[in-house]
Amino acid sequence: MKSPVKVLALLSFLIALYSLPGWSQDQLYRESGGASWYGPGFHGRITASGERFNTNDLTAAHKTLPFGTRVRVTNTANGKSVTVRINDRGPFVQGRIIDLSRAAAEQLGMLESGTAQVLVEELGSRGVAEASPAGERAKPSGSEKSVQVASFGDRSNAERLASRLDGAGLQAEIRQAGSFYRVIVPGVSEEKLDGVLKSLDELGFSNPLVR
Repeated sequence: MKSPVKVLALLSFLIALYSLPGWSQDQLYRESGGASWYGPGFHGRITASGERFNTNDLTAAHKTLPFGTRVRVTNTANGKSVTVRINDRGPFVQGRIIDLSRAAAEQLGMLESGTAQVLVEELGSRGVAEASPAGERAKPSGSEKSVQVASFGDRSNAERLASRLDGAGLQAEIRQAGSFYRVIVPGVSEEKLDGVLKSLDELGFSNPLVR
């Protein structure tokens, strides 16, 4: 049987552990700190997750949370909150814990100030999809297809092709699969599929993979 001293020591350790930033009793991330936002100069660029950054989407950058994690961000000065999806890495400034899109910063009332003190709380269990927050892009319906144009071992080659496709009017994304980077045109409806395939053929890609 454990002595009362050892039991008290164990309880003290557990209390201290759950009091650390980023810990809660259900092991979901929760932390207070500084927030900033990034926008015009980064719009359209590739994020660390492989997505293209859209300043009008409700997304954010975080140093460690898995891509796709949804968090609620609350401005502690005015009580306003917004739900965002993590799709990039950052911020790399001391004292800041999250970097928001312009759309998210606007909902928090921090556009003019540029920064704010916030509370960041992870929503749901990691790896479990949740409904998209209002204003965020809807997921493609079951009738829509993804067209894989090419796959590269070098990310820079994938980025060059994605830029080329964007220039041709095809909204491309880069998705990492192991050590490969796939260039994909997502969310193509049945009505537009033939047109997309024709455009790709004219660009020299005659055998794309349709999923």
